[in-house]
Amino acid sequence: MNKLLKLLAFIMALVIAVSCFASCGETTTDEDGTSDSTATDSTDDTETEEEDSETETETLSAGLYIDGEAIDTDNLVMLTITGDELDESIEVMFDEYRYMYMYLLSYYGLTDDSYWEDNDELFDTFISIVDYYVEDNQWGAVLADMYDIELTDEDYDTIAEVMQEEIDSFDSEDEFYEALEASGITYDLLERVVTQSVLCERVYQVLYGDDGAILLESDDEIKENLQNDYVRVYHVLITFDHFADDDEYADATDDELEAAALAYAEEILAEIQASDDIEAAVYEYAQDADDSGMVDNEVGYMFTTGQMVEDFENAAFALEVGELSGIVESVYGYHIIYRLEQDEYIEENWDELKEDYISIVFNSYVDDALANCTMTYSDYHDMLSYGCIQ
Repeated sequence: MNKLLKLLAFIMALVIAVSCFASCGETTTDEDGTSDSTATDSTDDTETEEEDSETETETLSAGLYIDGEAIDTDNLVMLTITGDELDESIEVMFDEYRYMYMYLLSYYGLTDDSYWEDNDELFDTFISIVDYYVEDNQWGAVLADMYDIELTDEDYDTIAEVMQEEIDSFDSEDEFYEALEASGITYDLLERVVTQSVLCERVYQVLYGDDGAILLESDDEIKENLQNDYVRVYHVLITFDHFADDDEYADATDDELEAAALAYAEEILAEIQASDDIEAAVYEYAQDADDSGMVDNEVGYMFTTGQMVEDFENAAFALEVGELSGIVESVYGYHIIYRLEQDEYIEENWDELKEDYISIVFNSYVDDALANCTMTYSDYHDMLSYGCIQ
C-alpha cells in the first residue's frame, strides 16, 4: 500500500519534528544568574556575551510573507479540490501546505539560502513537487467523499490515543505545547494530519482491505488477471556504459562504448542460444549482468503493463512461455529476456502476489481519482518565492 506508506512517512516526520524539540537544550538562567544550557560552562562572561551577539539573528515567525508583508494565514485555504464525483469540496489549509513545504526543503537538503541564490530558476520545480505531495495526501478525503465513508468510533479512539501518546512523550503537557510552538506546528494541524492517516486506512479497508470490500475482486478474478495481464521473465542487461571503467576503453566515445556493449550482448545471446538448458543459462548470466536486481529476484520479474520501460515491456509480452528474445534495446541498454511460466508460480506464491496485485490496483485507482479532480490554489500560490514561507 504505497499510498499509505507515503502518508505515514510524512506523519512520522511531523511527529518527529515536534518531538525533537524535547531533546534540544535551551539556555535557561538559574536564580544565581549562571547559564544552565547544554553547552559547556564558560568562565569568561565577556566572551559569552560576544558569542551570543554573534549567533543571535532575527528570525521570522512561522507564516507566509509576500513582498516582506506578513499575510494572515489563520483561515487561509491554500488548495481547494473539486470534482464531478465529489459532493463537497476539499480544502487544504495553509499550515498543512507550509509543513509539507518545510518538510521537503529539509528532505532534499535545500535549506541553505545560498543554494536558492544560485538556482532560483528551480524554485518553480520545487513548488510543483510540494503541490504533488500535498495533493496526493488528500486521496483519503477524496475517496471518502466519493463513497460516503466515515470514521468509526474506533477510529476516533485511535486518533485520541495517538495524540495522547504524543503528549505523554514529553515531561509535561506544557512542554508539549512549547515544542509545538517552537516547531511552527499547531495542535490542530497535528490532529488533522493524524486524522487524515486514520481516514486513509479506513478508506482502504472499506474499498480493498476487508472481506467484502467494495472494489476488491474475487480470488478467482485476481488469479485470472495475474495469468492474463502479467508476465514473468529472467532478464540480462548490458548497459550502454558497461565498459566505461575498463582501461581498454578509457578514451572511448559514447558511441564506441555502446558498440562494445552491443557486441558483448550479442556474444552472450549466442552462448545462451547454444546452451542445452537455455533457462539455466539466462539465469546464470543474469546474476552477473549489470541488472543487479536479478540477485534479489531469483524467481524472475513478474509485472504488468506500465511498470517497465516500453521497449522492455513490449518485448516481454510478445514472448511465449519458454521463448528467448533477441537483443532488445531500451533507454537503459541491451536486454536479453526469457519468459517463464507463471501458472504454478501464482499458486505457490498466492498470498504475496495477491497483496502486491491489490496494492498496484489500489494505487492506480487512487491516482485516477485524483487526476479526475480539479485542483485550485489560492492566489498567493503564484506569488511564492524562496523565503516567503517561514
